[in-house]
Amino acid sequence: MDIDNHTPSITHLREFVRARHGGLKTHVAQDRMQVSAPRDDRVFAFVYEKLITAIVKFVRDGCRGSALEKAAEEASDRMKPSYSAAARGLKKLIPSLAPIGVNRRQRNTLVADNEGVGLVSIRIPLILEMQDGSRIAAMIYFSDKALTEPELRILDTAVALAAREIDSDATPAILMARAGQIRWVPRDATKSNRVEFLRQESLAYRVEWAAAA
Repeated sequence: MDIDNHTPSITHLREFVRARHGGLKTHVAQDRMQVSAPRDDRVFAFVYEKLITAIVKFVRDGCRGSALEKAAEEASDRMKPSYSAAARGLKKLIPSLAPIGVNRRQRNTLVADNEGVGLVSIRIPLILEMQDGSRIAAMIYFSDKALTEPELRILDTAVALAAREIDSDATPAILMARAGQIRWVPRDATKSNRVEFLRQESLAYRVEWAAAA
């Protein structure tokens, strides 16, 4: 890993944007320590991996069954409240979408600018297949924190650009797990001014990352 040429994850960039535009202290130095830590000491980004597995099973079981509840029950005491809240929201949301299939993606997508500079690393874990043949490229937002307007701008653009690279015909969306709601990414999310906002925020993050070396 080239630690000095690091591309921020969507979680770290979103939290940076939230703090920066809210007049709060950013935590890029802590991000760098986390990313630089030995693997055994890292806080893994995909703490909800078992819940994603449960989502896949739930969809493939016809949006029925107890896969989501079982994932929550198997969580540690510390994580159980988060798992349970997300499971309840997803069990409400997914049947309302009525997908007939799902494909799971394990890898992150590197969203880059026109010069090839990585702006953000983001995972789109689910491609939902709908009855009419359409597909939804879905990111999952697990937090209970309400997203600020700058955060939404970053998320919308990152999700839209990543989805376009993964499956250009899929509709980009964000599953708000705890709220049990879906956010359809607006069509203007990939306009030049929106991409430029993402680029500027990513570059600002990189400046703080370099200063924390």
